Amino acid sequence: MYPLRNPRYVNREFGMQSKIFIGFIALIICAHIHKTMSDKDLYKLWTMKKMLKILERLKIHHIKSDHILSPLTKDQKKIFGAFGLDLNL
Repeated sequence: MYPLRNPRYVNREFGMQSKIFIGFIALIICAHIHKTMSDKDLYKLWTMKKMLKILERLKIHHIKSDHILSPLTKDQKKIFGAFGLDLNL
């Protein structure tokens, strides 16, 4: 129950619930990444941290209204293929 007379309490409660929700969504995403990496034997090649570092190197250039994706490395193509993503643009 939220006391309406103390808006600071409501804001703190809302902030706490928001952080818990974001943490829950992050956990679902991590579980999906882990399952896919296990199913596709990606752990033989990389750790999850290393795989995310490889994907961090992706660059998208915004020129006027166009979005241009930098060329993918062999590892990035392998990761996207394992997750069922087709980036033939």
